[in-house]
Amino acid sequence: MVTTAGYEDTLQVARSFCPGGLGGWVSFVKKPLLAPLELTIGAEERMAADGSTVRELDEDKLRADLEALYARGEVQALTICFINAYINGAHERRAREIAAEIFTDTPISISSEVVPEMQEYERTETTVVNSYVRPEVAKYVRNLQAALEEKMGGDTQLSILRSDGGLASARGSAESPVNLLMSGPAGGVSGAIYFCSRAGFDNILTFDMGGTSTDVALIQNSRARVRRETIVGDVRVRAPSVDVRTVGAGGGSIAFVPELTRALRVGPESAGAVPGPACYMKGGEEPTVCDANVVLGYLPSDVQLGGKMDINREASVAAVQKVADAMGIDLMEAAEGICKIVNESMFGALRLVSVEQGYDPRDFALVGFGGAGPLHANALGILTNAWPVIIPPGPGVLCAYGDATTQVQDEAARTYLTMAGDLTDEQLLADLRELQQRAGESLVADGIPEAEHEVSYQADLRYAGQAFQITVDF
Repeated sequence: MVTTAGYEDTLQVARSFCPGGLGGWVSFVKKPLLAPLELTIGAEERMAADGSTVRELDEDKLRADLEALYARGEVQALTICFINAYINGAHERRAREIAAEIFTDTPISISSEVVPEMQEYERTETTVVNSYVRPEVAKYVRNLQAALEEKMGGDTQLSILRSDGGLASARGSAESPVNLLMSGPAGGVSGAIYFCSRAGFDNILTFDMGGTSTDVALIQNSRARVRRETIVGDVRVRAPSVDVRTVGAGGGSIAFVPELTRALRVGPESAGAVPGPACYMKGGEEPTVCDANVVLGYLPSDVQLGGKMDINREASVAAVQKVADAMGIDLMEAAEGICKIVNESMFGALRLVSVEQGYDPRDFALVGFGGAGPLHANALGILTNAWPVIIPPGPGVLCAYGDATTQVQDEAARTYLTMAGDLTDEQLLADLRELQQRAGESLVADGIPEAEHEVSYQADLRYAGQAFQITVDF
């Protein structure tokens, strides 16, 4: 990583926050940095907060430092993130030109293009994450594009879903993979919007239950809520994504009875696809939510799933019987208890995106999809009082269907460090036109003619003294 001299420890210092409450620092172990300090160099340069130049970029020193870094032979991707580059990225762009002369085959990401927003730590971390995954994503996209062209012809255009629910071109995906991190759940939301809007339901709660987890989201007026930051593992990424909440409850979630409490628990541990639930007969022996559904008869064992896969009810009975014996209840009570507990867990997630955000679930329809979603949708409809409960066609592949029904999109952003009253209409309109031009040029480069462009605007606003912002459409 290349940063402004004196700010090499930005990732290490982070936000000086330790998870786990007041005593969290006792056991907190910081994860290794994605950009190690020994591979970080400081460039002699400085931009002021208003975008003016305080110190010109020392190109000779930067070139010498980059050559020394290249000689180590350890760099797979390069990040350039200078202080205040979000307001003026001239030094970053020049540093990229110099770096490209040395790192000729190495992808280079600069923060003023990846996330041109204030707050240096979040901007640095997001750009580093983009660089970290960029080589592998670029290789994958390149290989996939080549395979599609070989099979379908040379004019095949590849698009990949973004975390915010829009599509990105192959070029955009390879250059900014940080925007793809949460694309899987976003596909289900896009598919649900597509089907439900055509059925006359614009306000919906989506409920995507798979094998290991469940993703839920709230859709209002056929538009998904989008959040500006996403936490992936221990990394906070400043990239827009559909506001999807996830809980560790799925068809493969394992049910167990702790010896200490003797109270039934379900998840978050999962049997996964291999060995999977006991009824799959692939070596799994632990009782799962899927096995409970088989015992209750919700999943029939006398037919093949998809015309190919057999379900072994005896194996499910043997697995769920372990729970029944541990609790001193009969088999059907144990199976019903497993389903009730996992339903309550998913109900809690639905409350997070509705009640705790000020929305009444009774004003929304509930859409159940995913491999296990339709099995539990009616129960969750009763718990939430959401009506009707909708099961779309092909619920197990709705995420893929959503990918095929959404549109290519791009966004551009700018940060203002000013009071709203000091911002003139002329300046605002000029900057909006610039943002529209930047996003439009990206779409044109991806083959989308300007006549087909649709433009929308959002502003993240905060009162003086606030540390958080509210997103307003206009």
